[in-house]
Amino acid sequence: MHKLKLLFHYYKSLLRFNLPFSLLASLTGFMFPNQVLTGMLNGFSLSLLTGGFILALYLFEQRYSNQYYFYYNKSLSKIYLITAAYSMNVLLVLLLFVLKLYLYAAQIGS
Repeated sequence: MHKLKLLFHYYKSLLRFNLPFSLLASLTGFMFPNQVLTGMLNGFSLSLLTGGFILALYLFEQRYSNQYYFYYNKSLSKIYLITAAYSMNVLLVLLLFVLKLYLYAAQIGS
């Protein structure tokens, strides 16, 4: 349970960098006027898994690189932290995909 709390703390630290960039990237959904909301969800999801995540890792490394020693002393390796954080992003994107399917069904129904 203690490791899960530490992992969640690391994920929140990465999310501080990832969310603003991903939200900015989601604005590309405005290029498709008939599907703005689903386009924004696509842009957000794609950025959350690719560029936003890489940028968050880079900024965390530049700003808080000494914190990896703390996690390592608690027996959490850097590779484990990164893969677990990416897995959490994948779960979040899967939830967004279900939301997008619901939106598609609502558009077809109306």
